[in-house]
Amino acid sequence: MRGKGLRFLVWSLCLLALALVFTAYLQPGLMVQLSEQIWACF
Repeated sequence: MRGKGLRFLVWSLCLLALALVFTAYLQPGLMVQLSEQIWACF
């Protein structure tokens, strides 16, 4: 039973991460700001 619970937790975290990435792409200003910050490091 512990294996199923762990598998469910891992899949839930993966789906949450995918949902967060999807919502981040819906806000283009955020992606532009992030890319500018990364570019400023170089």
